[in-house]
Amino acid sequence: MVRVGSLALIIVIAVAMASALSGPVHATGVVLLSPTTKAVQPKGSFFSVQVKVANIDPFNRWDIQVVADPAVINATSLSIAGNILQANYSAVPEERANCVNGAGPSCTSSDGQGIVHSAMVFLGGQLPQQGLSSGLLFTINYTVVGSGTFSPLELQNVAIGNGGASVYVTSQDGQYGIAPGQNFALTPSTSTVSLLQGSNSTFTLTAASIGGFSGVVTLTNTSSTRGLSIYLNSTSIALASGQQAGIAVTIIAHNSTPAIEYAITLEGTSSFLFHRSTISVVVATRPDFILAATPSVLRIHATSSGSSTITLLTQSGFSGSVQLSLAVPPVPGLHALLDNQTMTISPDRPAETVFHVETPDSSLPFVYLINITATSRSSSHTLTIVVQSPSPDFSFVLGGAGYVVQAGQSRSFVLTMTSLDYFKGQLFLLATSLSGAKEVFSRPSVALEFGNSTTSTLTITTDLGLEPGNYIITLTALGTTFLGASLTHSINMTLTVTQAMLPTTILGIQPLAYFGVIGILSILVIGAAIKIRKPKPKRILS
Repeated sequence: MVRVGSLALIIVIAVAMASALSGPVHATGVVLLSPTTKAVQPKGSFFSVQVKVANIDPFNRWDIQVVADPAVINATSLSIAGNILQANYSAVPEERANCVNGAGPSCTSSDGQGIVHSAMVFLGGQLPQQGLSSGLLFTINYTVVGSGTFSPLELQNVAIGNGGASVYVTSQDGQYGIAPGQNFALTPSTSTVSLLQGSNSTFTLTAASIGGFSGVVTLTNTSSTRGLSIYLNSTSIALASGQQAGIAVTIIAHNSTPAIEYAITLEGTSSFLFHRSTISVVVATRPDFILAATPSVLRIHATSSGSSTITLLTQSGFSGSVQLSLAVPPVPGLHALLDNQTMTISPDRPAETVFHVETPDSSLPFVYLINITATSRSSSHTLTIVVQSPSPDFSFVLGGAGYVVQAGQSRSFVLTMTSLDYFKGQLFLLATSLSGAKEVFSRPSVALEFGNSTTSTLTITTDLGLEPGNYIITLTALGTTFLGASLTHSINMTLTVTQAMLPTTILGIQPLAYFGVIGILSILVIGAAIKIRKPKPKRILS
């Protein structure tokens, strides 16, 4: 027991001594310029640079110089407004130096053109801070005075303290523009992307620092590729010197995207630096199948049946099993089925099945829409079979067998009109005119109801002087269905006209007797005339 207790005491003493010897652990804070890189501005422009701290131990004073090229950019003022010690801890500032280009309070021998010098001490308030802190120290305002494209923004003589103790920090310089020899590279992870219609792919676009370049590279998609959607998960990349970073670029080919090759262009810019990256995108047709029906419209009478051939064909190399299903309207007496509901197809082996349908009784025109859906693992297609009653119509029939009339006589013929396939409407009857004849319909307009028949009588009266022969008369029935469709039926009627016959009696007397009487009367008249004209005998005087 004594030995164990002694050992424990030794361990405690050793730990305490190690802690005392190592001292407290401090964070390594950073003094930095923000933004780290400022893009080149037109001459006469104004911009600001902030001096900040990040993850710094408690402090209450600083002494910092910032150096720039006065031939390119000129510092015009220095401000501590909004600094972290006043804003967050209500500390009271005591300015020790505010020197711009060698002018101002408490400038030192190390100050001069192109140098901004700020030295501050803060007292009271809620200092010291508890833990690490980050925020603004001071702001420098610059004017662009030259046409140069680069100026360093260097932190010099950086001193941060807390009371009489120094606070350890590192510094991170900045720059205006791009230093000679600095650049960046823009590289895609692939030069070609292959896609199927309806799919997508993602690649990485990497920006890399060259020659110590640091700054923000702005990325844009300048492609004008219709049918493709291109998404960048970020439109900028922040690069540190000697580092590289990437973004994800996603390309989507829609089902409607044409299956051709595209070129997409991505551009990166930073200040006056510019780079372009072009990627080829090849879109291929997705392996699929074609669903077809022959015919797709079935015109069937009520209480009848019909069928259609359903065909499955491969497209773009599709191969596999396809399931067929029917969606039939809930109409009593309407039945439909497929001979096969599962078919396997491949590029060299299409497949067929037969669709059957039976229609119920109906007193009205009907249209039934039956959907057939074909489904594979990757896609689905639907077609519609239209089952409907035949188009409404009517028959137009001329009765009789021979259409003969004697010149000068009349003849009547019966025309019969019958509703077919739910025809309902008004019919108008017409006949072409014939010189020397007159055509008259007993009913030039008739109404037809569903399934009914009606008649009209055509009477043709010929003139006595109409030449014998065959004449064509066109009879036409014009109708309009209840759906507004126009229907026309015509009959070419051949009318045979025969010669007029002589009368069979003369004044009611048979011709032979009539001419016999005439002959006898003629003889009597002639004889009487001769008798009257006979000369008297002359007397002879002796």
